[in-house]
Amino acid sequence: MITPDPDDPRPTAPAVTLADLGAGQRGIVVGVGVGDETLKRRLTAFGIVRGTEITLDRAAPMGNPRAYSLLGYRLSLRNEDARAILLRLA
Repeated sequence: MITPDPDDPRPTAPAVTLADLGAGQRGIVVGVGVGDETLKRRLTAFGIVRGTEITLDRAAPMGNPRAYSLLGYRLSLRNEDARAILLRLA
């Protein structure tokens, strides 16, 4: 289960997962899924932590994987893994 940060003072916008972003949309990470600790550690190592801004750059022809820009680099993720990242649209 993914939950937004209760201490975040910003107004709450509808939360979406990274897999829900449309082309060119940006989001700010508000949470990373729990349950699969290996996946959470891997995503954290990539810099996907609360407050990180992520933009969808492009998707493969069949929609999976998708390429995202964050922290000055591009990262490709499968939709299955992207669903573990909760965003607030920017």
